Amino acid sequence: MSLDTQFYTMLLMFGSGVYLGSAIDTYRRFERLWKGHVWLRYVSEILFWVIQSVIIFYMLFLGNEGELRFYIFLSILCGYAAYQALFKTVYRLWLERVITMTVALYRFLKRLVFVLIVQPIRFLLMLVTKLLIIFWSVILWILMTLLKVVLYPIRLLGKLLWWLLPKKFQEFLRQVAGFYSKMKNRLDKIWEKYVSKRGE
Repeated sequence: MSLDTQFYTMLLMFGSGVYLGSAIDTYRRFERLWKGHVWLRYVSEILFWVIQSVIIFYMLFLGNEGELRFYIFLSILCGYAAYQALFKTVYRLWLERVITMTVALYRFLKRLVFVLIVQPIRFLLMLVTKLLIIFWSVILWILMTLLKVVLYPIRLLGKLLWWLLPKKFQEFLRQVAGFYSKMKNRLDKIWEKYVSKRGE
């Protein structure tokens, strides 16, 4: 392995150490989101370290085709230490700003979608519903009016026939109607008692 390749690999591993420090801080910042779920916490921890190992090994592969040397681990450790000493505070401040801006942008877009899409759709649905109710009410009114017009001659004919009936026959019909009304009331009471007993 040439000196140029070794130096290039050391720089890559130093950068990987800096990256690893920032990745750990980023992960710890978002770890609170699933803090209450133990199984999710373990799974995410394992996935995190597997992904970081793959990334660092890929960087090593770019440098010297994946050959492990002692100075490689030392370079990663130096990069991580440099991050902790020089970049950690700045990176955390930058990360918080990015998170704050992302949350603000998300809320703005959510509000924008609600105002431009959800509210108009809701208004249109309410308008269509009210128009359908009004239309149905008008149709019912027209039908009831037509029914009254159609039934009016029949009612007049019925009154005329009733007036032409003999008085005794009219009295008989009234008695039949009264008897039917009494029987209906009694049957209703019997049915109510039966239902109430079954309910008990």
